[in-house]
Amino acid sequence: MGCDVKSVIRGVNRPMKKLRKWVCAAAALIFGITSVTPAQAAVVNNGAKYEIETNKIPGWPQGPDIFSETAVVIEESTGTVLYDKGMNELRYPASTTKILTTLLALEQKPLTDVVTFTETGIRDVFPGSSNIGMQLGEQLTMEQCLYAIMFKSANEVASQVAEYVGGTEAAFVDQMNQRAQEIGCTNTHFVNASGWHDDNHYTTAYDMALIAREAMKNSEFMKITGTLSYDIPPTNLNSQTRTLSSHQALLFPGDYYYEGCLGGKTGDTDEGGSSLVTYAERNGIRLICVVMKSNGGGESAVDTISLLDYCYNNFEKLQIDAEAVSGGWAMVPKGTAADSLNIEETQQDGQTVTTYRYATAQVGSAVTAPEETAPTDVPESEQQESSSLQPDTESSGEIPITHIVIYVMAGLILLGIIMIIIRLIIRK
Repeated sequence: MGCDVKSVIRGVNRPMKKLRKWVCAAAALIFGITSVTPAQAAVVNNGAKYEIETNKIPGWPQGPDIFSETAVVIEESTGTVLYDKGMNELRYPASTTKILTTLLALEQKPLTDVVTFTETGIRDVFPGSSNIGMQLGEQLTMEQCLYAIMFKSANEVASQVAEYVGGTEAAFVDQMNQRAQEIGCTNTHFVNASGWHDDNHYTTAYDMALIAREAMKNSEFMKITGTLSYDIPPTNLNSQTRTLSSHQALLFPGDYYYEGCLGGKTGDTDEGGSSLVTYAERNGIRLICVVMKSNGGGESAVDTISLLDYCYNNFEKLQIDAEAVSGGWAMVPKGTAADSLNIEETQQDGQTVTTYRYATAQVGSAVTAPEETAPTDVPESEQQESSSLQPDTESSGEIPITHIVIYVMAGLILLGIIMIIIRLIIRK
């Protein structure tokens, strides 16, 4: 009986093609569902009351009560939490979001880049949205954009920078969330670059402190946040100079001026209330203070001053290990002796990681390199005995392995030449 091979192959291919279509359709459906389904909105308990957790640490200086619903103060170099009032509770960050927006832009684009405004940015120019009145097609340098973001809290500039840096605004927001995770944030989710309210745009005081701490490592960011005023000269579409001033009240001489303030960022929305991130330094100690959900900028400023004074008056940095590869310091209540701390050691990647604890609180850490083992001196008699046990290949008649390899390679080359000569003779 005859057999049409092509028919058989076609018969096999038809169900295979259908199977591939089904698989592709299922994959597309799954991808579509996962890509368009929004994350569940967070539960933000505005109005909730929280205790000061650090006041529960035995022997810890008692911190003040404040207006803001949540707050945290950390020491920059050790990461020690000096004050904790609901620091892991979700709140809406408002424009403090722009700290991360600015940091990502600084990390990826030169300050001299020219940003041309598109519909993405211009859509945020409307009453009730903080802006500097940018126009379609107007151009600013990246430096000018970042000062507008940090000083005027310009929403349209934040959105435009997001599109310029990320390719699309959505792609930039993905970068924000990824970067936040890399920094160590565990209770943060952003949906825009400006901090414009969205129920699913949230963070915590502690996560925001981690973001602020990361930004503090960038010298250009610290230059921007510590500047009092900045002028944007006339542009291609605007004949007026725009003068911008920092909103960080603790920088300016006046009721809220704080000696040692290095800058920071304000945030304010109806849903999120007033928030304030502040950098300060005194006597070589750099603190990051975050207060969230107060009833106004005045309360946020008063709370921040109270918390910074509390920390500078009650804590000090103590060097524990001067030979540490990194760390070696602890931020502790004043008068604490180094030998009173609890020490925990673990091994990571061949290095010793030491954690310092005051009661239950981690107050510092250190990384030390493994000690080098000194070579053991071998007596001369043992060296001679050892050398006498080594085989003498020349006297024993053994051929070294390197010689064997050379002989084999030479033989193969010679064989190849012979084969070529034979082929030439046969052709003739």
